[in-house]
Amino acid sequence: MINREVRGISVNKIIALDIDEFRVGVVGYGYQDVRSSVYSEVKKNNLQYLLGKNNEPIYLKNKIGKRILLEGSEKEITWGLDRLYSRRSEAYQTFGNPLITLGDQKFKTYIKTILSYLVEKSPSLFTEIAEDCFSCSLCLGVATESFDRLADIERQLADEFETVVDGTHYRIRIERVKLIPKSLATVFESKRNDIHLMLGVEEILAGLTYVIEINDHSLTCDSYENGELIKSSKVADGLYELAGNVVQAYQKNEGNHPAPIFELDHGVVYDMLVTAKKNNPFIVTINGRQTIDLTEIVSKETTALTDQLIEYVNSDQDIQYADTILVRDIPSAAINENTVNQTLIKMGLSCKVFNNKNALGVYLFGELFWKSQLNASTDHFEDNSPFPMKPDGLETKVNAEPLPVEKAIESATNQIDAELPEATKQKSHNRSLSVEAIFAEQSELLDFLINNDKE
Repeated sequence: MINREVRGISVNKIIALDIDEFRVGVVGYGYQDVRSSVYSEVKKNNLQYLLGKNNEPIYLKNKIGKRILLEGSEKEITWGLDRLYSRRSEAYQTFGNPLITLGDQKFKTYIKTILSYLVEKSPSLFTEIAEDCFSCSLCLGVATESFDRLADIERQLADEFETVVDGTHYRIRIERVKLIPKSLATVFESKRNDIHLMLGVEEILAGLTYVIEINDHSLTCDSYENGELIKSSKVADGLYELAGNVVQAYQKNEGNHPAPIFELDHGVVYDMLVTAKKNNPFIVTINGRQTIDLTEIVSKETTALTDQLIEYVNSDQDIQYADTILVRDIPSAAINENTVNQTLIKMGLSCKVFNNKNALGVYLFGELFWKSQLNASTDHFEDNSPFPMKPDGLETKVNAEPLPVEKAIESATNQIDAELPEATKQKSHNRSLSVEAIFAEQSELLDFLINNDKE
């Protein structure tokens, strides 16, 4: 795809990432996925290395990741697993907790590794600016931080780098970067239908919203009033520590299983928790003949975690005024939704649950943020934009019955052409066609994301 420019603004495709130490959620144009964040060093004596990408066995495709060698790195790694395939404790490594190391060198390597994987797996997520040279706009879901600090990190991440993926050389340019707290992105995800109806940011963020979220190392509760962060609290430890509690309980011979004779790895139990489906048993495979049923232990530990959350909810005097309560959790439910609702229903409230690694809210925020910049720089859409967001992203005007995108664009274009001298009409027409293509593409993408999320 040819890189497009409208009044000097490069319009790149957006890639949204929900980052964490052990998993990352990805949303882009026609793409939605969750990958393991761990990596392994490429050994010269394995089947993948010997066969090469073109002869990779069918059953391994989209599973075992890709071989990546970043510019300036001495070691080639494999990254992009859909889950852990080795049960050995030292089989995999991480880049550290990116929610803590935000902006340091390991964090930057982590982001570049993800983009390297994506440019080989799905180049259509990027804007192709030359042969094997791609660009994108990047939106990251991070921990709740000072927006001043986030702005500084955004400037550092806008960069260009070279990478070799499965033997193919690429150059990737990160044109623009925006960081947003994951909890705030959840609010945008919960209002995705309102965004699709082109309501403004004030309407989307209106009210008092609580966001309860479990990540790899923390269970947090953030509250927003009309988009402003009022409170951010760590309620308990996260999923990796939950896996550790399960391992400890097993070693103490708790639960309905034979006496413990195996050493369970935290990473393997974590992988079991995040890949299990709701209401399915929690079973770890030790070897070809032995499995361990940890369902009873997991149930006990998740109940204890939910009790900690309930204790926090009961201690928060403001939650009774909440207009919306959102919970981000894993599919197998580390937090018992029914138990939480039994507490909330006493106040006439209930919670709505979302996948804790869906980057859709991060993507929607990026769309709205950069769309407002585009509207601000395309003066003939300043007062007639079909997306009623002002350039500052705060003050909005919402029509009771907004026009469809195509009709709004046509109406705005006709009005402009009537006011312009004949000599400039053709230029305006060509420019409006570029903007029309952009809006049409964004509308098509939003339809895809909403329908895919419902499935």
